[in-house]
Amino acid sequence: MQSSEHERICVIGMGYVGLTLSLVLAKKGFRVYGVEARPEIARQLQAGTPHFYERGLAPLLRECLAGGAFTVAEKIPADAPIDVFIVAVGTPLDQAAKAPILDSLAAAAESIAPHLGEGALVILRSTVPVGVTRKVVLPILRRHAQKNVFLAFCPERTIEGKALEELEYLPQIVGGLDEESARRAESIFARITSKIVRVSSLEAAEMTKLIDNSYRDLGFAFANEIAMIAKHLGLEGGEVIRAANDGYPRTRVALPGFCGGLCLKKDPQILSRSAEAAGYRPRLVVSARQVNEDLHHYTAVRIAQHLKEKGKDIAGAKIFISGFAFKGRPETDDIRDSPTLEVLVELRRLGAGRIAGHDFVVAPAVIASLGVEPTSLTEGFRGADCVLFMNNHAGYETLDIDPYLSLLNPDALIFDGWRMFDVALIKKHNGLRYEALG
Repeated sequence: MQSSEHERICVIGMGYVGLTLSLVLAKKGFRVYGVEARPEIARQLQAGTPHFYERGLAPLLRECLAGGAFTVAEKIPADAPIDVFIVAVGTPLDQAAKAPILDSLAAAAESIAPHLGEGALVILRSTVPVGVTRKVVLPILRRHAQKNVFLAFCPERTIEGKALEELEYLPQIVGGLDEESARRAESIFARITSKIVRVSSLEAAEMTKLIDNSYRDLGFAFANEIAMIAKHLGLEGGEVIRAANDGYPRTRVALPGFCGGLCLKKDPQILSRSAEAAGYRPRLVVSARQVNEDLHHYTAVRIAQHLKEKGKDIAGAKIFISGFAFKGRPETDDIRDSPTLEVLVELRRLGAGRIAGHDFVVAPAVIASLGVEPTSLTEGFRGADCVLFMNNHAGYETLDIDPYLSLLNPDALIFDGWRMFDVALIKKHNGLRYEALG
């Protein structure tokens, strides 16, 4: 794998966004310097081991390191002439304020400024409120650099589990401080993907990023609300949604299911805050997020109600949860803002004491760190009073659930968050109860 002598890129932040982009850039011939402030993560990457799961990531990391196209350090290399800086640091949500924390972003801009040579380009890829690139990042660069600054916002749009693939075919949004900034940023990403979508400004690019996940959140919320309406009417939400979709070109409703993950939870709230800062109070975006978050409370309450109806104390009942990653497809080990974590909080608030857990990808040590006993499917089912399936990993497709059902305590509840299993088969086991979101 050969790298270009003329195009050297420094990517700040080796999380999901930064690392996957870095390796694809290296694969395409750029010389890439990765910067990761967390020493333990930097050392792990230097050794050729990713700190998260992504299909194809580990071999590509080792290939790029071995070929010299990619290196990792804790700081920007002082002796490397760098043409392009890409900021991909996290902007986690302050749960109390419902606003992103921009400290790492500002620190990244401060660290870049002294290294900017004449004509260098800075690209922001972190998710931010509309206006942050111009109002927060640009003043820092101008204050310290004392040089002409080329600045662009080029958002990440990939889905975890397929990022390496999607980077090479998804359209890339590009918004620049000026025409030259946009042109330079476009020339970088044109080496990766065949379609570039130019927008008129930094702000337009920032908002485009927020629209993507807010739209998905809205679609899931509609499906979940339909499921709740159907349940109160004594109907099955999945059935009526499938019927509405079948052969009718103007209806494309998603199936009900838990909706989580860092981006789907964060981006609608950032979009809402951006709107409110501009004097507009959004309604649909806010309501959609609330519908999806309400499912956590609903699920925990249903578990508690079932146990109470069967005369079981929730503090002593065994609850088994399968699925801790925020999604099952494409598979990932990412538990950030997973619906499972929210359900755990609600269950414990209601008094749950014995909780066992399983996931096809998430490491047992991570599950244990949540105060949950990691276990196999067999041991999880054994003696359980409630079983919750929280994501739709492909492993459930080939799972013959019948032998597991006989391991449950009498009158146990199966809560199938994605309606993956045969209801009739479950009901053949006397006393078992089946529920699903849809």
